[in-house]
Amino acid sequence: MKANLKRCTLKPLCLAMLLSSSMLSANSYAEDVQSIFITGEIKAGDSQTFFSPQSDTWRVQIEWMLPEGEVAKPGDVVVVFEGGSIASTIEQDEVSLNNAQDELKRQQNKGQQAILEAEFALTRAELLLEKAKIDAAVPKSHVSVFDYEENQLKLEQAVIQKHKAKASLAEAKTTAQVNIRKQEIEIARLQINLKENRERLNDLTHKATNQGPILYANHPWYGSKLFSGATAQPGWKIAEIPAMTGLYLEAWVHEIDYKHLTLDQSVNLTLDAYQKTPITAKLTNLSTQPEERKEWGKDAYYRAVFSFDETQKLKILPGMTGRVRLQGGQSE
Repeated sequence: MKANLKRCTLKPLCLAMLLSSSMLSANSYAEDVQSIFITGEIKAGDSQTFFSPQSDTWRVQIEWMLPEGEVAKPGDVVVVFEGGSIASTIEQDEVSLNNAQDELKRQQNKGQQAILEAEFALTRAELLLEKAKIDAAVPKSHVSVFDYEENQLKLEQAVIQKHKAKASLAEAKTTAQVNIRKQEIEIARLQINLKENRERLNDLTHKATNQGPILYANHPWYGSKLFSGATAQPGWKIAEIPAMTGLYLEAWVHEIDYKHLTLDQSVNLTLDAYQKTPITAKLTNLSTQPEERKEWGKDAYYRAVFSFDETQKLKILPGMTGRVRLQGGQSE
């Protein structure tokens, strides 16, 4: 009888323990189901971004980059793109420009020589005309008819020669001016080409204006990090130097989880580098238009910005990754 009574009193106790354990498991399971983790990357509000330059071809090669993570100072060379073809063109332009300048000097000397000769011919023609006028002015009574007629003919010839010499001088001046002007235009064209190519070559060398660590960009197609020797298309983002102020966590939220976010919502942010030291952050920017992230598929994602207090003792750097945890649409 006592044994049966003992068994009867134990059954309610066991049942209560089982029910309590089941409730705890259910609560834990519900909590896990309601938890939403959003991962992102630390970004800087003010950063210097380097893009691949324009090129005559559809691609450009990265010749050299400062090792990722190294701190660049203003004026340091950060990215250099391959410019062998442009350098070769510059050498050809320099040779052509030197030849054109030599040709200009030759044309100037040639023109001056032609003008001097034409001026001398005109002066001689004018002197011969003056002499012919004197001879032709002698009356018939003082010379023979033959000499008189000859003097008149020489006068006419002298007048014609003067007109020819004058026309030759004008032609020499015009020819010299045209040849010199044509050569000056050619020199100007070569100088413009040389300047443009030098600027293009200079654009292939990118220098830092900010001080900070350099971060390589991801390949827009494959998502892998770009590197020295990689080939890029004009306009691609190659690298950036973020500022050490204005840091925030940028995350891309799936359209399913978007409804759990509210602007100015406070959350606990845990950085992967400081997992034991969560910090408080606030959702300060939430896009209203979804975007496709090709590397993640065809689903839509919303850009979210979580700002945090930078005065904390943690050494937070751009490029670090972290996560925020949402629960039931509210912050943890």
